[in-house]
Amino acid sequence: MDRHVRTTFAVIATLALMMVGIACSVAPEEKLIRDFFRASRLRDYAALGNFATATFDPQSDGQVQNLKVISVSPERSTPYPIKQYAKAFDDAKAADDSFTRDKNDYQRVNLDAIKRVVNAEVTKKPLDKKDVPIKDSWERLRDDSAKHAKTVSDARVELNRVKGLAELSLSRPNGPTPDVTKFDGNLVQKDVTIDATVAPPQGPPAQKTLTVTIERCVGKGADGKDVTGRWIVTHVKGA
Repeated sequence: MDRHVRTTFAVIATLALMMVGIACSVAPEEKLIRDFFRASRLRDYAALGNFATATFDPQSDGQVQNLKVISVSPERSTPYPIKQYAKAFDDAKAADDSFTRDKNDYQRVNLDAIKRVVNAEVTKKPLDKKDVPIKDSWERLRDDSAKHAKTVSDARVELNRVKGLAELSLSRPNGPTPDVTKFDGNLVQKDVTIDATVAPPQGPPAQKTLTVTIERCVGKGADGKDVTGRWIVTHVKGA
């Protein structure tokens, strides 16, 4: 075979391999996001629980049938706030415990009057004038009790959210759950904007621009070694 022909074949073969490599290469963000929407479409919550805290419910948000990554934002880094959220929860719990003690003390001292107030509420009978101050105080205590309970619940949700994100990011397949309270580092976040074909629960598919936020932990583990966590899907905007 002529040397020129052999050279031409070699160039063509090299270009073909390069094109295959380009076609097969997928940005890590795109693979993660495709996996997220595929698992969401199939309602594979077991799979989603391994790499996402966000949801894209096919019954309300629709099903992403196809997507193309438009842009990826620069990374944003903030200190991992586990101590901040842990303190907020501890403070809320301590305030609730103190309030509950005061409420219980008031209830013990005024138990008979409170029973009359509650009975009047149930039977819708007029309340004796002397019990009106007790009624006002008891209603205020019940309202404050609900507020304290909500504050504790909200603080617990936020603490668990931050812990859950770090546990997912820093965990390894079939490995133990990492103790993220000893992790020292940052939460790294970036936004991936995609053009998606979304089939709604009813009606024809439509093109939508969605912004998918992904996050991971980067820093030092409990043993002091550098660790870089996996990217986790945490939010989808534009559904």
